[in-house]
Amino acid sequence: MNKVEKLKKISRNATVLIKPDLSNDSNTRWKNKEVKESFELFDGKNLDQIVVKDDLKWAIEEYETGKECFAMEGITYAEGGPRPTKSLTIKLNNLDLTKYNRLSFYIKPISVGYQNFYFHISMYNNGSVITDAPSLDPNVWNHIPWEIGGFERNNVDTITITAFMMGCPPEGLPEVKFYIRNIYAEVVEEDYDNGWDPQDRIAYSHVGYYPNQEKIAVTGVCNEKEFFLKNQDGEVVFKGKTNLIDNNLGKFCEMNFSDFKEIGEYYIQVGDRKTELFEVSNSPYDMSIWKSMNFLRLLRCGEDIPGVHSPCHLNCRSVDSEGNSVPVFGGWHDAGDVSQFEICTAEMAHAILDLAEVVKEEDLYNRLLDEARVGLNWLLRTRFGNGMRALAVLYNVWRDNVLKVDNKSTALNVAENGPFENFVASAALAKAYKFYNEEDPVFSEWCLRAGIEDFEFGVDGYKNGIYTKRWGPNIDSQVAGHGIIAACEIYAVTKDEKYLDIAKDYAKIVLSCQEVEGIGESKLKGFFYEDPKHEWILTYEHRGHEQSPIHGLARLMEVCPNDNEFSSWKKGLELYRDYILTTLSLSKPYGVLPGHIYILDKINMERFTVPPSYGTKPEALIKLRKQASTGLKIADNAYMRIFPISIQRKGYHATLLSKTKAVSMIAKVLKDDQLKQICIDQLEWMFGKNPFSSSTMYGEGHNYHPLYVAFSPQMVGALPVGIKTKGDEDAPYWPMMTQAVYKEIWGHTTGKYLWVLADLYGDSYE
Repeated sequence: MNKVEKLKKISRNATVLIKPDLSNDSNTRWKNKEVKESFELFDGKNLDQIVVKDDLKWAIEEYETGKECFAMEGITYAEGGPRPTKSLTIKLNNLDLTKYNRLSFYIKPISVGYQNFYFHISMYNNGSVITDAPSLDPNVWNHIPWEIGGFERNNVDTITITAFMMGCPPEGLPEVKFYIRNIYAEVVEEDYDNGWDPQDRIAYSHVGYYPNQEKIAVTGVCNEKEFFLKNQDGEVVFKGKTNLIDNNLGKFCEMNFSDFKEIGEYYIQVGDRKTELFEVSNSPYDMSIWKSMNFLRLLRCGEDIPGVHSPCHLNCRSVDSEGNSVPVFGGWHDAGDVSQFEICTAEMAHAILDLAEVVKEEDLYNRLLDEARVGLNWLLRTRFGNGMRALAVLYNVWRDNVLKVDNKSTALNVAENGPFENFVASAALAKAYKFYNEEDPVFSEWCLRAGIEDFEFGVDGYKNGIYTKRWGPNIDSQVAGHGIIAACEIYAVTKDEKYLDIAKDYAKIVLSCQEVEGIGESKLKGFFYEDPKHEWILTYEHRGHEQSPIHGLARLMEVCPNDNEFSSWKKGLELYRDYILTTLSLSKPYGVLPGHIYILDKINMERFTVPPSYGTKPEALIKLRKQASTGLKIADNAYMRIFPISIQRKGYHATLLSKTKAVSMIAKVLKDDQLKQICIDQLEWMFGKNPFSSSTMYGEGHNYHPLYVAFSPQMVGALPVGIKTKGDEDAPYWPMMTQAVYKEIWGHTTGKYLWVLADLYGDSYE
């Protein structure tokens, strides 16, 4: 029985909680680092160091016989928001901690009925503050190691420990207590967290490689001329020469074993360094798909999820402008803050169905359909039937499921009518028809009927310039692109030509948004603007939909291969392909797809999150233009960056994967092997072929960091918002502290990941 079959058996096809292998995670490695020197900052008993709020109940108590520490108590019950907190401030009197590069904390939450607690630990130095946001297991001592070497710490005034009271779930009791003891400053060998240099680590795909695709690993320190591929018994199965690379990102040593094609488990050794075992397999991503299904099941709202929560948010509703309301529990919690968003839900459901369409294994096919139905039912339940639908649901806290007359949180969940929102729902619902028609024709026909209605609402809304207050004015290339997708999915079922006519009209809009003349001396072209007038460049800082225009054109080519306009759609894909191939050299040897081209006078500030404390949007634009200018200069006012620019919403898996989805659609439709490999390179980046040799999927691969989960325990299969950047730099930054948003779990990222796999699995790698 192979690893995937074992996982399926113990998890009952990802319907029972999958537990992480903590021997592979980074947190265990951090805790086990050698402490070269330490200094106790707080022993848990020195009251002279403590500052507490007036409403905080606290005492010095025994946590073991003869051992005392600080204890603070509170009530978790909360209705609506903001979330209550309980804080302890420890005075350090401007202490110089420059020689120490790690803080170490011991905290024990005492509670009944909770699966997780969420804390903020903040260090204040010279008026600046940095914060770690760990999630803690209840009723055990949690050791929290936090490396701080990258931050100023020469004048540390205070450390604040804040417990967030995230509401009382029905299975819990509201009274909680937190023990705190033995806070140390320590000296350890630091993790590398910023830049492109893997140093002595080997960056490789932890999940493995396809036998007939490229197989490359990278390291930064390499005096050896040869490397070896060895099997589980340590026998050499392949020997290759190391290749030195010296480019704009630095100096690297590349190890290419693409000529080796034998299926099995192997590791790379260069000198005295070696990787963990990985697979060469026709399906290296199968394990991650099952773990993704585990994550999405744990992310479900309104259901009993053993080990995570009881049926939750049953009293939450969304209200339209006339006071009508619909229940909004169900579907998937969006992220660590257990909110929910319609756009993400629709794309996730669509992605799961597209993957189900191409998988060969019956167990996986059935499991995918079960999970997709969770999202589809939410889309059906939360539509008002008149174009209005629930868009953003702010659950905010655990609640007791009683809907009170003066319930305040319900009023926060306002329904709206938007064409993009209706198109993404329409596409998913229409796609669902054929999957459920045989076993449940009533549900199947309901999906199609609702999908057609939502499409009409989208067409009418787009024609009349309707858009949601939540997300702002329509982006033509994005909205028209997804309008094409929805029209094609409806046509695929109904064969009604009127949907093709609409799709072809939208294709003209999409193509008019594409740069076809070229800018700068290189005449770079193929990228998209938001609008046909080319007033704003199409960019994303957080959620990514760069795939929408390309996906629309590619899907139109699939359902309408003999149309007279086919060549114009194909040309649009070819232009985008050339754009990708032209800019890809910027990130060698990792091969990460560059984020965006930025034309400085075409940056639309409506698309960026600017926190109120930051300043005005004109001030933020100056900041963003400065970031953009750190990229490769394309023209007098245009730059190409590997990572997107942003102020607050840093973390870029979703923007990367949305572009990857565009590339995978072109690869599939044009049967382009080079683009397929580029798509695989992006997945390998996420699974360890990055400078930190860190898999970013929790519980898959090795050296995966704990993620920001807030309300829930760590979830195997979760992907975060993604690797971010530091300041204005255009380089990867992956520090060990846990924070939103970059390390926050996010269903949107998982959806985009599965959507890329749907295209890769639709082709044969055997």
